[in-house]
Amino acid sequence: MNLGVIGLGVIGRAVVRAADEGEVPYSVSAVMTRTPSNAEEFLASLRRRPPMRELPEVAEASDIVLEASGGPSVEAICRESLSRGKDVIINSVGALLERPDLIELGKKHNARIHVPSGAIIGLDGLKGAATGKIESVTMTTRKPPKSLKGAPYIEENRIDLDSIREPTVIFEGTPLEACKGFPANVNVSAAVSLAGIGPHRTRMRIMCDPTVDRNIHEVEVVGEFGRSFIRIENVPSENHRTGILTYLSNINYLRQISATLLVGT
Repeated sequence: MNLGVIGLGVIGRAVVRAADEGEVPYSVSAVMTRTPSNAEEFLASLRRRPPMRELPEVAEASDIVLEASGGPSVEAICRESLSRGKDVIINSVGALLERPDLIELGKKHNARIHVPSGAIIGLDGLKGAATGKIESVTMTTRKPPKSLKGAPYIEENRIDLDSIREPTVIFEGTPLEACKGFPANVNVSAAVSLAGIGPHRTRMRIMCDPTVDRNIHEVEVVGEFGRSFIRIENVPSENHRTGILTYLSNINYLRQISATLLVGT
């Protein structure tokens, strides 16, 4: 099968490299990036260099298109791909919140939108629990100051991250609000909300914690099944906003799409 990749940052490069080395059952048919010159050395290192194309050409040449380029590109990727009957894999999950039109577009053209677990664990249990009654889902994310710098919420509220000396709550609200204020930081909260009780009922807390050097996510779920609590401490990749687990999750997801044995909900 042919895979198109939009975005050649940490996630996109890891996936393309995995395909080039035969670790996933896909051939990369085409790629696209906003900064082609920055990707030249990487592409030249591949055994089978995929062509650089514009979005419509990537969608046309692929059976499935992977988005690893950021929230602003999600709508265009979905419209170009889904309208052609091509599945999409979305990493910038926050851009899907309150977008039933994109889901309807997929239905109309018999195409699907896939969301890997990314930087979180336990979505299988949450999805199972959501089949019954869930009372509450609360997520707390702890990040070192450098991982939060440049976020719109930080800039708009003039929060001086360098002055924070102890773990401090800087945001409380819903995943919908969090993804608008921190579009590059908390897409994981969108995945949690979509797997569970939705972006309006899920509660989200973001902490700036200068005592940690990892991105930490905790999710507590209470429902008729009982109570669950998960915690993951993600080692950042070279892009401190993206954990290593995020691209590993994408690689595994591509493997399981065509796998004979599927494990987990």
